[in-house]
Amino acid sequence: MNDIKADWIAGRGLPGTLAIDGHIHIGEWPHATTFRSVDEAVDESRRWLDSNGVDAFCAVSGGYVFGKANYRLGNDFLLKVWRRMPERMIPFLGINPGDSRDNVLMELKRMTDAGVRCIKLLNTYQGNYPGDGPNLMALYEYAAEHRMLVFNHGWTHEVIRKISRQYPETDFIFGHYGTGHDPVLKSCPNVYANIWNYDQWGWLDQGIRNVGAGKFMLGSDGFLNALSVGIGPVVFADVGDDDKRLILGLTMARLLDKVGALPKALCGKHRI
Repeated sequence: MNDIKADWIAGRGLPGTLAIDGHIHIGEWPHATTFRSVDEAVDESRRWLDSNGVDAFCAVSGGYVFGKANYRLGNDFLLKVWRRMPERMIPFLGINPGDSRDNVLMELKRMTDAGVRCIKLLNTYQGNYPGDGPNLMALYEYAAEHRMLVFNHGWTHEVIRKISRQYPETDFIFGHYGTGHDPVLKSCPNVYANIWNYDQWGWLDQGIRNVGAGKFMLGSDGFLNALSVGIGPVVFADVGDDDKRLILGLTMARLLDKVGALPKALCGKHRI
């Protein structure tokens, strides 16, 4: 039995293993509210992380990105929580590409001036705005110029191939892995996948065999879900601990470190 699996089954968490949950929702959402205040978000987030042996989490801003809502409000909530727990939270700003190009770029500048280096897109739920529409192409250009990480609920294969070739120094992450992504993950060196998914037993093992563990990263879609639903498929995968460590935290840490977004408290653990 692998040590990681044995520790998890025994209730010891993930000792000695860097764990970063790369897919967390925080704040107001149309279908649920994770936390009602900044104080609650800080206290409860720490409790959730500690009880699952997770070092840090990548948080995306709330449901203010939908419709004509003011997405700056979701980003403001994100910033307030981040300032209270910078050692454990990595903020991923949100925008609505249906807004004007000037407003989108203005919000990108406001958030990068605040120190944010990561972006989360949800354009398929924003009027199905095209992944290569003009406002998102302007966003990718901005991300490339400012050395930012781009995470999206999903792109079409045609679009992600196009933008990953156009911006080879920018890393792109699919929010929900499916085996249909394997051809893109194989052929595009700067494209990765967050593993949050429900599928038949062994789906992650198959993906690792197809494209390698270094293309995947932990994600639970929390705090709407329990963090364990993301951890479980990794811990119980029929692969070695080295592969599991890549997925649980090392690959995400490398991408975050590349753009200057990895919390300082984790730098030593990442480099080891």
